[in-house]
Amino acid sequence: ESSENYLETILILSKSHPVVRSVDVAEELGFKKSSVSVAMKNLREREHITVTKEGYIYLTESGREIAEMIYERHQLLSAWL
Repeated sequence: ESSENYLETILILSKSHPVVRSVDVAEELGFKKSSVSVAMKNLREREHITVTKEGYIYLTESGREIAEMIYERHQLLSAWL
């Protein structure tokens, strides 16, 4: 589930930021940068994200699909509540 939260956060940040970096994700979630770095490594290994040499994070097609599914679910729950 936490990887889904990371993917959703990357998606949300990408809508308001020109680029997304680990530090942006850490700030948004209130996590330590070291924790986010471990999570980003796992997401990269599962090919849900790519990270440029500058540290910019991009969702892959599979990562975007998961992120959008989670985002839509949260939107529906928020609207329902």
